Amino acid sequence: MNAIWEFIQHQLATNQLFGGGLILMVGGGLLAYFREVPSRIWQWLRRRWLIEIDILDRDPAFEWIDKWLAQHTYAKDRARSLTVKTVSVDYSERQADPSMDARPRILFSPAPGEHIFFYRGRLVILNRERPKPDGNQGQSLSVRESFAIHIFSRDRKIAQQLLEDARDVALPPGDNRLAIHRASYSSWDEQMKRLPRPPESVVLRDGLMESLIEDVRSFLVRREWYVERGIPYRRGYLLYGPPGTGKSSAVLAIASAMKMDIAILSLANSSLDDDDLCQLLSNCPVNSIVLIEDIDCVFVERKATEDKANKLTFSGLLNAIDGVAAGEGRILFATTNHIDRLDPALIRPGRIDRKELIDYADRDQLRRLFVRFFGDNDPSMADYFSESLAERTLPMSAVQTYLITHADSADDALMNLDELAAEAVRVSDRDESTEADAARFEAVDYTL
Repeated sequence: MNAIWEFIQHQLATNQLFGGGLILMVGGGLLAYFREVPSRIWQWLRRRWLIEIDILDRDPAFEWIDKWLAQHTYAKDRARSLTVKTVSVDYSERQADPSMDARPRILFSPAPGEHIFFYRGRLVILNRERPKPDGNQGQSLSVRESFAIHIFSRDRKIAQQLLEDARDVALPPGDNRLAIHRASYSSWDEQMKRLPRPPESVVLRDGLMESLIEDVRSFLVRREWYVERGIPYRRGYLLYGPPGTGKSSAVLAIASAMKMDIAILSLANSSLDDDDLCQLLSNCPVNSIVLIEDIDCVFVERKATEDKANKLTFSGLLNAIDGVAAGEGRILFATTNHIDRLDPALIRPGRIDRKELIDYADRDQLRRLFVRFFGDNDPSMADYFSESLAERTLPMSAVQTYLITHADSADDALMNLDELAAEAVRVSDRDESTEADAARFEAVDYTL
């Protein structure tokens, strides 16, 4: 070691090139080290004094934060980079104050970029990011927006408080409305909130609504039963029958009874492909019923219809419903006006576990619907109403529309029955005989 040190001393004394190189090396090393000091200090402070929250637009919390920001004083008074949101004024508000401005309200929320404000005395830096799609590859983005929130605090509870405050703004306590989600690319967006629909307001044939609700409730409480037997924990329902008979309304009523939301999936979505569909059905919104309306409109006998505008394939649809990657705990309702157009493989057990005909109104349905509108009147009026109309010739939507027209007087509803009778659809004139559809359905082997 002494020999090495003596060699270095000798070189420093006699070799200027060696000495200069050593100085540059040591100096460069020290400079590089000290350049890292600020970064190291920042990382140390960041770990101890900063709380970071990352929220993607596919999560409901993104909408909570967006609505919370719109009512925050920063967005109202100080922000200069803004995104516009409009909120319609509902009828109840206009009724309460007829002189109010009924035009949609204009709200501002922070636009993409960096925003600095205070929350409960803590400094908050919020970055709203909106990535742009790669135009060269023509690929869509699964995440269109995100929030990155940095809170200068050591207390993690402040992050929980912020999210709870945002949730209370977006979902006020006591609000029992249902969330309606729609598919967007490979994720779900909350489209709107709507009031629940009482099950008794959808007048199906006697006992059917109660049976469907009990079936859904039984499924939800039997997760362990499915797991113990190695059965995929998901259930599918098909409601079929003529237009206007209450198929979609029944799904809304069932969701209301179960206090669940609805996720509407349109197979005709132009951006939908097999991968997107698989992603959607494997990541359904929590506590939601998936609804596919008019499932017959995209594929007929495994062939795409002429107006199909997406890349979805029939095999992709089957795999998304019950393939290896299909989601667990999913409740799927599908509706169709033409069950005879559906491929047997699509509605076999395991994909569709229960199929129910929602037909034109029978006499009991006509009577019960009249009672819902005019329950305080003589019961014999409801009997007269139901007996004066031909059974199974009218969709419930037509009967309901007629009763709404005459809602002010039960006598008028009975005196103008010719109007409703004119709307009756005779079985012999139907474009597709419901009974023939049902007969064909019973005759086909659905175990493929």
